[in-house]
Amino acid sequence: MVGPSSVADSLATIYFATVGGVFVSVVLPLIRPLLPKPAVEAGLMAGPTFWEIARPYIATGLFSLIVALLLVASAYNTEHPFGYWYEAFVAGYLADSTLQKISTK
Repeated sequence: MVGPSSVADSLATIYFATVGGVFVSVVLPLIRPLLPKPAVEAGLMAGPTFWEIARPYIATGLFSLIVALLLVASAYNTEHPFGYWYEAFVAGYLADSTLQKISTK
């Protein structure tokens, strides 16, 4: 069931949903350069290797897993903890996306 139910998700489900949001936030920038390029642009220059692109995102991802743990811990310390996996997923994505924007400037 995707929508709210009468029983909140477990702490493990909440944490892994937060990690899932972080994962999506890390993977989206990685796969963007791998998308097909227009024919005119594709032959002009060789692009960077996957690892050259991935290295900073892997470090950010590891850092973000700790952030996910802090998000879940802080949410459970408030009056309104994450009750469902999709709340945690969105919080994980938004927090990591924000960290990436701040740290890459």
